Amino acid sequence: MMQRIATPKKEKAKRTQERTEITRQKLLDAATHLFAYRGYDGVTVRDIEKSADVHRGLVAYHFADKDSLWRAVADACFGQMRGKIDQRFVILKELSKEEQLATIVRFYVHFSASHPEVSALVSQEATTKSWRIQHLIDGHIRPACIAMETLANQTLGLDREDFVHWYYILISASSTLFYFAPECELLFNVESRTDAVVERHAEILVKLLVRNASAFN
Repeated sequence: MMQRIATPKKEKAKRTQERTEITRQKLLDAATHLFAYRGYDGVTVRDIEKSADVHRGLVAYHFADKDSLWRAVADACFGQMRGKIDQRFVILKELSKEEQLATIVRFYVHFSASHPEVSALVSQEATTKSWRIQHLIDGHIRPACIAMETLANQTLGLDREDFVHWYYILISASSTLFYFAPECELLFNVESRTDAVVERHAEILVKLLVRNASAFN
């Protein structure tokens, strides 16, 4: 069988595509960090290009404008979360309702430890009504929240009023320890993102929010 030999033209096109993908990812990575820790209004397009170490004008080339780049960052962050949750769906269906809820709590802790920039990004936007927080809610947060509320109602008997408190305790408690990692290390001499600390934190939250949730009844 004859082996196909790539032509110089095809090789050049392939290298160009690879460079394009690398540049796009560099911009996404740089923008994720800057938007998460400096906020949308605290970042310029040029800041992002400098941080990504790319030429001026490449944000416009790859993403059109700053708004579109922010949306791409948000969708990539939550898409990564959604992908990891989807991987667990098959296992979740085989568990009891209580174990499903416990697994979700553990997931939020582990994801927050691995990706503190996602919590930081939401924290930047959640204090002000804007098109950005609306984008996060409509496209990502609300669908997950509805599913979680249904499960919390079935498992713990929580109505909407109580679920609001349960939800924000989960969101805050699952992320603050890792978002505040420098403070934790200076205050307690504890590296919060080690496997042992993350696992211990997850189990404590499961006990508080799932096993012993009588405070909400």
